[in-house]
Amino acid sequence: LLQIPALCDPAHKHRSHPSLACVELLFFPTGGGKTEAYLGLAAFTFAIRRLQGVVDSADGPLDGGSGLAVLMRYTLRLLTAQQFQRASTMVCAAELARRERPDLWGAEPFRIGLWVGTNVSPKRVKEADEQLRAALDSGYDHGLTVLQIRRCPWCGAPISKQDITVDLIVGRVYVYCSDPFAECPFARGGAVDEGLPVLTVDEEIYRLVPGFVIATVDKFARLAREGEAASLFGYVSRKCDRHGFVHPDFPGCDSDRHNAKAPHPAAHVRPTGRLRPPDLIIQDELHLITGALGTTVGLFEV
Repeated sequence: LLQIPALCDPAHKHRSHPSLACVELLFFPTGGGKTEAYLGLAAFTFAIRRLQGVVDSADGPLDGGSGLAVLMRYTLRLLTAQQFQRASTMVCAAELARRERPDLWGAEPFRIGLWVGTNVSPKRVKEADEQLRAALDSGYDHGLTVLQIRRCPWCGAPISKQDITVDLIVGRVYVYCSDPFAECPFARGGAVDEGLPVLTVDEEIYRLVPGFVIATVDKFARLAREGEAASLFGYVSRKCDRHGFVHPDFPGCDSDRHNAKAPHPAAHVRPTGRLRPPDLIIQDELHLITGALGTTVGLFEV
């Protein structure tokens, strides 16, 4: 509740005044409801950005109708995967609410991305496609890192490699709920065409810029090496009807127009304004950065 005034006003003194813009550190014992509290705050952040739309800043107008709203950081990858499942449930709820009132909450879907090391999730959609083909041919799922959730975060149905579809034309990896009757809105044939609003490929995260990103601290070293990652902080200039926000480093969208390619219509690349940068940054499990791990995290922090 204490964070809500600052989230509502980007120029709030607790965000902009040098002596007041400090980290809020909260200690609470296990099982006390921390996750539920900050997921509620994340949902509020989703909503207030969409309601405020384009806001003015010293750098010019910032569009809150899209872009990364909540950035969550972990020190251990195992914890990242566990919380990804829990946070995905909240994002599914937000997306269903948005679809009921797109006039209020905007046309851009709410999504969540898992931004971790290459050994945990693929870097490119082509790699994800190769993983899926290998898994389908071999009969086992070893190495299928694109599948980070084993149960539907909305209804609990199991999810396997048969529930993944890769579309190389648009550069998307679609993960569906396995519900054969499509009663779950995120199943094939359900109310949500693209299935579960989860992104586990770096390339997709950079182009679609989900509202919620869960990352490990070490992944931020990529910011100095990958120009595409600038989109996470709102630095975009072009948007493709087919691929989303595109950076000059993205090899799949090097022209201003794409011809129709069944079943996809022709697409154009248009100039676009800067997105509103993240409003809420959550560093969870802070007690884990004592000792040697804390020394390593400190290096990345700089």
